[in-house]
Amino acid sequence: FEARLNKYSPTITAFLESFVGCFTTSEWQAISNDARSLPRSDDSLLKEFFLRWAMKEAYTKALGVGLNIDFDSFETRLIGHDVDSKDIEGVWTPHDGIWESITADTQQNNPNGQVEHQFSFVGRVNRTRDPNSDAVEKGREGEYWVFSFVPLVEEEVVEDSLQSEETASSGCICICKGPFNEEADAATSSDSKQHHITIENLSLLDLIQLHGMKSTDIDVMRQKK
Repeated sequence: FEARLNKYSPTITAFLESFVGCFTTSEWQAISNDARSLPRSDDSLLKEFFLRWAMKEAYTKALGVGLNIDFDSFETRLIGHDVDSKDIEGVWTPHDGIWESITADTQQNNPNGQVEHQFSFVGRVNRTRDPNSDAVEKGREGEYWVFSFVPLVEEEVVEDSLQSEETASSGCICICKGPFNEEADAATSSDSKQHHITIENLSLLDLIQLHGMKSTDIDVMRQKK
């Protein structure tokens, strides 16, 4: 949830505006909160931007194409959040951000107030145009996908407090599963109790060994350096 500001993008607004072309009009309205009278804070803008970007990237990775597709050639909508399930093709409803939904669920279901579990939404993905041209694709129905968010929690020492710690979210992982032909099938798969996602922190050495390199080979590489 951190913007990389530089001389070309010295402000949060300038940083975000460089990505406008990667989203559809409706998606960008959801990020900027144009439909609501109360504007988002910079922190809320960044969180919504990164979560919406993570959704798009998770979807393209689920397709196996990664960044080799124009992000504005498809539109992601969360059912019950962006649109009502009975009005998939309708106008987006003004709503608080995805992160606000996550924290609201946390406050309701976690007495400690710690954001530490996963949240899944059923979504619909529609193609807005041909990925390789500006031609709009007409008559193609969207597919149902499950978008699961897993907040990344880091421990921070609280100032003026003896040996006490609090948790703060530094980011969020998004994983996309699907496609599903029916909304009900996607809803079943989005049940975090039945389909829990486990996140494991690995060191670079762990990753190298995971891909089959032996520890002796790693030692040789280190000696060459």
